Amino acid sequence: MIRSMTGFGKAERLAPNKKFSVEIRSLNSKQLDLSIKMPSAYRSLEPEIRTLATKALQRGKVEIFVTAESTAVETSAHINK
Repeated sequence: MIRSMTGFGKAERLAPNKKFSVEIRSLNSKQLDLSIKMPSAYRSLEPEIRTLATKALQRGKVEIFVTAESTAVETSAHINK
């Protein structure tokens, strides 16, 4: 019997002035092949994310995508002569 290890999940979280989204996609594979893509501003968190994912996952080709959007209200600049 062959068991498929495919899956997809997405979650979003609001923080002050930011909206974070995390997508996880997995395909069947014999070993764990983990790929993490995220904004360079948050690259320092990659080892922690990798550790958490490795503890939770046993196998599969897994891609984790992290995105961050600004939710701050942008105002136009005014020059006071």
